[in-house]
Amino acid sequence: TFLQTVQEAVVSTQSTGSRDITIISKRIIFKLHQILPGNENHEEILMDASKKIRELEPMFFKIAKELDGEDMNRYHRAFRAGLEEFIEAVSFYWAIKHLTIIHPDVVQREFLGECPMLPGDYFAGLADLTGELMRMCISFSSKGDDVRGFALRELLYQVNAGLTMSDTRDLAHGMNRKLEVMLNSLKKCEASNYTIRVRGAEFEDSPTQPC
Repeated sequence: TFLQTVQEAVVSTQSTGSRDITIISKRIIFKLHQILPGNENHEEILMDASKKIRELEPMFFKIAKELDGEDMNRYHRAFRAGLEEFIEAVSFYWAIKHLTIIHPDVVQREFLGECPMLPGDYFAGLADLTGELMRMCISFSSKGDDVRGFALRELLYQVNAGLTMSDTRDLAHGMNRKLEVMLNSLKKCEASNYTIRVRGAEFEDSPTQPC
């Protein structure tokens, strides 16, 4: 029927938009991981990432326009993956820039506009964020930047506590697996931090070699 044809067209358009959002979001995450200990171009990288985030605004506007008057739950699956990837990227940007976890209201108001976001989208994006926090935390701590490493580790703890203490497992597709990966990220971060501290203590306790 004509109605089915229209609905299929909407799903197809949103799926294409979701792929584009996913690709750009992954590029944002890759860009942010260029922030390394000892580099002095952190602000420049953050500005580049911010520009890429803003490039996605027309895509979210287009999705919102296509969903106007439609049942969002019916088409949510078509753009869910891209939305989760974007939330991971923008929350990573926010964590680095502000050293806080971005609130869902801020995501909606500042970045998504009228494009709908379900609670599960936000939680899934945050769960994926922990992997990025773990990698950057280990990178900074291993290079002796304990201040930033500690701050990122604290954010990881906050996300872990929030998602495990709340009933989030049934709110997003594959959330159980995401929570398992999140816990592994936390363990890796803790293990790395312990190893770095032990090695540091051993170095301090080692006898001074004669010149």
